[in-house]
Amino acid sequence: MTPASHAADPTLAEKSGFSWPGKLYALITLLGCVFAFIGLSTSSLWADELFTMQVVDHHQGLGEVFRRVLADVHPPLYDFLLYGWIELLGTSESVVRLLSAILAILSIIVFALGTRRRLSPTAIAFACAVATTSLFWYEQAQNARNYALSIFISSALLAAAIDFGRRTRAGERFPAGAWLWLTVLGVAGSQVHPYMLLMVGMLLLFLLITSRTWPQRIGVSISGVIVLGLYAGLLWLMTHTTKHDFHDTWFSNSAKFFGSHLRRAVFHFMSRQALLIVVAMLLVLWLRRARVVQTDTDERRLTNWTAGLCGVVCIGVILSGIAVSLLVAPSFSYRNVLVSAPFGWFLLARLYDAATARLDTRTTTIGAVAIVVLLGSQSIALMRGRMLPSNEPWRASAAYVQGLPGCADATLPVITYPGTYGTGMTPAVHAMMERHYYGYYLPASYHPYAYLADAWLHHAGELTPSNGTCPVVGWILHDVSDEERALALAKQFVSQPGAENHQMVVQEFVSYDLNWLAWKPQPSAFVFLRATPEMVSQQASLPAGTEVDRKHSLGDRVLVSFNPSAPSAEAYEVRRLHTTTP
Repeated sequence: MTPASHAADPTLAEKSGFSWPGKLYALITLLGCVFAFIGLSTSSLWADELFTMQVVDHHQGLGEVFRRVLADVHPPLYDFLLYGWIELLGTSESVVRLLSAILAILSIIVFALGTRRRLSPTAIAFACAVATTSLFWYEQAQNARNYALSIFISSALLAAAIDFGRRTRAGERFPAGAWLWLTVLGVAGSQVHPYMLLMVGMLLLFLLITSRTWPQRIGVSISGVIVLGLYAGLLWLMTHTTKHDFHDTWFSNSAKFFGSHLRRAVFHFMSRQALLIVVAMLLVLWLRRARVVQTDTDERRLTNWTAGLCGVVCIGVILSGIAVSLLVAPSFSYRNVLVSAPFGWFLLARLYDAATARLDTRTTTIGAVAIVVLLGSQSIALMRGRMLPSNEPWRASAAYVQGLPGCADATLPVITYPGTYGTGMTPAVHAMMERHYYGYYLPASYHPYAYLADAWLHHAGELTPSNGTCPVVGWILHDVSDEERALALAKQFVSQPGAENHQMVVQEFVSYDLNWLAWKPQPSAFVFLRATPEMVSQQASLPAGTEVDRKHSLGDRVLVSFNPSAPSAEAYEVRRLHTTTP
């Protein structure tokens, strides 16, 4: 390459230095990574994490882990890894989530290292800043599920694919080392998450189409056969050794469901601020489309090849995910799609390089300042969020129940709806809910008993007599996560024949959702109590030793009453007894 052609390529010219905006983007990324280790135990484990613990929290070896995984829809590799992790370090919330924090940070590091020859340092830093200020990366960095491992493997697969493409375009007939890495990582990814199989399939399909020699095509095909064969073997075990119904889940195949999750995929992949930046960059490219002249170099061709790969993977995972959901079993969700997030990060960085090339210094400075302000504001909001409970408040509600008089050794009615836990209320699911969900944060002397909602309403007369000492007549979260549905359920209960006094006290517990730059408390757990004079007048409290829960998780206390003799429009009364403003 001649000096003139090198200078004519803005992407390559910019790679020689790390601009001041890049350093600020890197600082935003660093803060996101540091705060991944802050507040690991601020939130209690949520339902999916509690399922993970049901799979791995024992000392019976990997064989038992695999047996329990067969009841899930996810492959076992993450659970194997977590089992060894907690065997060494313990089962505290901080330890369990620490593995995900490490993997999430490694996904950023591997992405930056793997793309350093294809993108400018500033563009890489920008993409990493967008990634670490996204809700998806933020949540998965402290989520004891397989998503952090998925995006780490996705970053490694992207790096391996780039190396494979570089070697083939440099004239290697068959780059055996790069092929081996692709195959091993492809197998690993497909054994972590079902949608990783789709992602690997899209990646291998692109490599097959763009391969230049028959050895390359044969090698990529062999990789696909190995990955698919091993996954098919696992799927056979899941379908033949357990009575797993892949259709009985919370997923839906309605157009509304697909649209909702596509929208959530966008807003979890990047913040609203980042989306504004992307729209502005696309507008810049559109306005400059007639004036941009690119020098065709080997470096640029390989960068464009990588961008094509990333586009095919991102779009292919979405389309194939919808197809699998329609043709095989409902499975499409925004979280599943975002296992391929690193491929989207590359497209963001490529867009940054294209949009900022050949801009004058003043325009670049203004744009860079705006980007730093927008991404920085999101970063600050997320850092504050690490101090607030944002998961389902299983721990806070359990602490409250534990502090109520007479509930030790009592039967605690807990409520669920059909299909929430995947396979209906089988004896195994019944026991799992009682021991590993509602019972997880309770001593063994407390005895949750699971009712389907209709059965719980049917037993209203048996659950409300005032001669009982424990005031709990119901407890629900995960199935019902908003106040409107919880109060509707309470109204149904107090209107049942035999419900004593036709009154109920509902103690609410909140978790926090990010609304633009503010964290808003939302009721997401509910303990239903007999409306005794003590419960109506007593200020709600939590036992000592739950500082975060007591400060942030306790919500309003509501009295729900039903008057059978009143007109239907006036039969129900909802009155707030105590309002807690966290």
